[in-house]
Amino acid sequence: MSNYTQREWRMSQSKSKSSSADLGQTAALGGATMALFAYIIYHFIYPLIAKGLLF
Repeated sequence: MSNYTQREWRMSQSKSKSSSADLGQTAALGGATMALFAYIIYHFIYPLIAKGLLF
């Protein structure tokens, strides 16, 4: 095994620019996750509860 240096995940960016971009990316990812959960609950879980099959 050869030795290697660990590289930074982010390239050099200014902090003010990257923090607002990170916040926007986090909000978009969180929104997409919530939309996916809502879709799963509404289309798969809720019909099972409504028919009385789940509880």
